[in-house]
Amino acid sequence: MKTSTKNHWLFIGSKILIAVLILSMIAGCQEKDAVTAEKRFIAPTSPEWLYANGQWKEVAKPDGDKAMQGWLDGKNGRHYGRRARIETNSSFATLKQRGIGGTVFIFVDGKQAVTQKLDVDGKPVEIPIYKNKKGWHQIEIGFSNLSEIDGLYISEGAKARKPEEKRKRLVVIGHSHADGTGTPNMGMESMASVIGDIMEVESINQGIGRTDIDISSPPGDNNSALGRAKEDVIDLKPDYVLSIYGFNSISTIYQGKITHEQYQEKYMEFIKAIHDALPDTKVFASAIMATPSYSDEELKPYNEDIKTACSKVPNCTYIDMTGKMNEGNFDTYMASDRLHPSTEGQRYLAEEYAKSISAAIGE
Repeated sequence: MKTSTKNHWLFIGSKILIAVLILSMIAGCQEKDAVTAEKRFIAPTSPEWLYANGQWKEVAKPDGDKAMQGWLDGKNGRHYGRRARIETNSSFATLKQRGIGGTVFIFVDGKQAVTQKLDVDGKPVEIPIYKNKKGWHQIEIGFSNLSEIDGLYISEGAKARKPEEKRKRLVVIGHSHADGTGTPNMGMESMASVIGDIMEVESINQGIGRTDIDISSPPGDNNSALGRAKEDVIDLKPDYVLSIYGFNSISTIYQGKITHEQYQEKYMEFIKAIHDALPDTKVFASAIMATPSYSDEELKPYNEDIKTACSKVPNCTYIDMTGKMNEGNFDTYMASDRLHPSTEGQRYLAEEYAKSISAAIGE
C-alpha cells in the first residue's frame, strides 16, 4: 500500500513538472515574440542619422534594401574614416549590419561598447549594442575599413534624433601618407582619424594614394589636388585643411618633367583656390617627411617649394617635418614596405600635426 501511494505521488509530481516546463516554454516564446514585436527599425536613410567625417552616399544593396556608404567624391568610390551617429532614449539598441569585412567599432556616450569583426559574405547580422538603459544615449559607429550603415533596432515606443554637430571641421587631403596606407585599420587609426580624436574635431580623410598636386591616379581620373579641390575640400566648408603632398612629385621634378618653380606655382594655385572660396579657412601645408629612401637633406629643395608656395597665400601655415622621421625611429614608425607610416607611425605623426595645428590656431 505504501509503495502504491509513493508511486502515485511520483506520478503526480512528474505531471506537475512537465506542466511547469511546458508553461515556461510557452512563456519564453511569448516573451520572445513580444520583444520582437516591440522593436522598430530605424532605416539608414532616416533623418535621425548624422553622417559625419566625410561624404556618404545612398546605395541599393543586392537585396534591394537601401544602405548608406562612406564615400569620396573625388574618386567616385567608397572611402575610409567615415562615422555615423544617432541618439535614442530606447532601453536597448541593436545594429543591423551586413557582412562587409573588417571590424565595426560602436561607441555609446563616447565610450567604446562593442568591437566586432564582420564576415565578407554580405549577409545581415544583428549586433547588440546595449540593453536595460534609461534616458538618452548617443551611439557612434565606425569601421576599420570601408563604412556602411544598414540600420538600427530600438524599442517600439522609443524616440530617436539626429545629434548636433558642434565640432570644428578639418579636411586632411593628400596622397597615401594621408589616407592611412600602412595601418590595417585605415578607418580608425589613420593619422586623419587620430588627429580628429586628439583635437576633438570632425576630421575628414580625403587622401588618395599615388596622387599629388597635379598628379592623378590613374591619370585619367582627375583626382589630383587641383582636380578635386572644390568637391573634396571647398564644398565641405572646413575650418582647417591639412595638405600632405609632394612625395609623388619628387621623381617628376628630378627627371625634369616639371621645374621647381612650376611645382611652386601649382601648389600655390591649389592653396589659393581654397583661400579664394573660404578666406577664413586656415590651410596647413605639410613638408614631405623623411623615409628610409629620402633623407631630410635630400628633401630640402622640394620642401622649400612647398614652403614658398604656402608663404604666398594668406592664412597658410607651413608645417616643418624635419627630424620627425629619422634613422632612430624608422623601425618603429615605418610599415614593412619602408615607405608608409605604420600604425604607430600614424599616431606619432597625428600627434605632431595636432601640436602644430593647435599652436597655430591658439588652442
